[in-house]
Amino acid sequence: MDKRPIEPGVIRTFRYFTGIAMLYFATMVGWYTAIQPTSGDSAFHIQSYINFGTNLLLLGYLWWDWLRRKLKHLYLPIALITATVVPTFSNLIYLTEPQGDPYLIITRSWLLFPVLVVPLVLIAWQYRFRVVVAFIFFSTVVEISALLPTVNKLNLAMVQVLGAPLLRGFAFGIVGDVIGQLIETQRKQREKLLRANVQLNQHANTLEQLATTRERNRLARELHDTLAHTLSGLIVSLEAIKIKLGKEREDIKVSLNHALKNTRTGLSETRRALKDLRAKQLEDLGLNLAIRNLANEAASRAGLEIDLNLKESLPELSPDVEQGVYRIVQEALENIIKHANAKQITLELSEDDDTLTLTILDDGIGITEVTAISNGLGLKGMQERAERLGGHLEVSSHPSIGTAVQLTMELP
Repeated sequence: MDKRPIEPGVIRTFRYFTGIAMLYFATMVGWYTAIQPTSGDSAFHIQSYINFGTNLLLLGYLWWDWLRRKLKHLYLPIALITATVVPTFSNLIYLTEPQGDPYLIITRSWLLFPVLVVPLVLIAWQYRFRVVVAFIFFSTVVEISALLPTVNKLNLAMVQVLGAPLLRGFAFGIVGDVIGQLIETQRKQREKLLRANVQLNQHANTLEQLATTRERNRLARELHDTLAHTLSGLIVSLEAIKIKLGKEREDIKVSLNHALKNTRTGLSETRRALKDLRAKQLEDLGLNLAIRNLANEAASRAGLEIDLNLKESLPELSPDVEQGVYRIVQEALENIIKHANAKQITLELSEDDDTLTLTILDDGIGITEVTAISNGLGLKGMQERAERLGGHLEVSSHPSIGTAVQLTMELP
């Protein structure tokens, strides 16, 4: 049988059936005993007791969630096989009577039709039609095999008797096929609905990403028109004050030089932040090409050799993950350019077993005490980005050998 998840409603329907069947056979035993109290050991009594006990056990089995967790995909097949095999063989008890009548067996088998049709419906509901065929083949072959030894003379009446199981099997096949087609149609509709929901979520994410991009561009314009212009004007004012002082008050000039240095640094960082806010490479090119362009631009700017090994077919990542990985690459490259004194960079991005791995290597001086102080905030920012993504960032360095930055994160 297929190891597909149990369809919604199958277990609930199965429980309802076993409860009703248990009450039915208990009532039959009680009525028959009241009508014929001296026939307590008849085949009817035995058959009713067997089916009552089987449905009682099945009801407890279907309510025991621990068994469902323990048996997993075997849980439902065991119950369905039990609900099929026991009623089928219980009807053969009439053959043990001294006057085993095949006509009586056929009559009783049609009385068991409602009992067997429910497992048939559940099988067609949960599994493919080949399992329905196996159910029909089993119930039909068992009954015909049991009837054949009782046939003393083959005549028209006996042919009709032997044909009754085949007729019932044909009815089972029609019922199973109709239910199977209905369930398959429902499955396809459910899959279409799921795909539509995924597309709607993707559309909503796209709209959200577009709104975020517009807001970032608006913030970039506001910061450019206010903070950047203010810092530029402040630099000009400080330079003017420095010129007016001339050679007097060296102590003030030292403070001015320090203020100018900090202001220029602030302006440079502000422009970098504005560039980051306005960056649309991820939206336009995707993560792979955006990282490739970023790395090539950084290598060209610093005169470095760069070896790129980026997997072409990356899985679809959320905008937050792409943004986080892109920023970590950007910060790592800036740290190498500013502090590593490197000549070559190796950058790898790969995905294997739902794990995304980013590795950035350089052949620089490594993280010395001075560079650790200088780019401490950069490394801390990279660590924080990695943690927000649910990943792990590891930085290893050896003096005169270089530094390795590796990001690993599990993909959903």
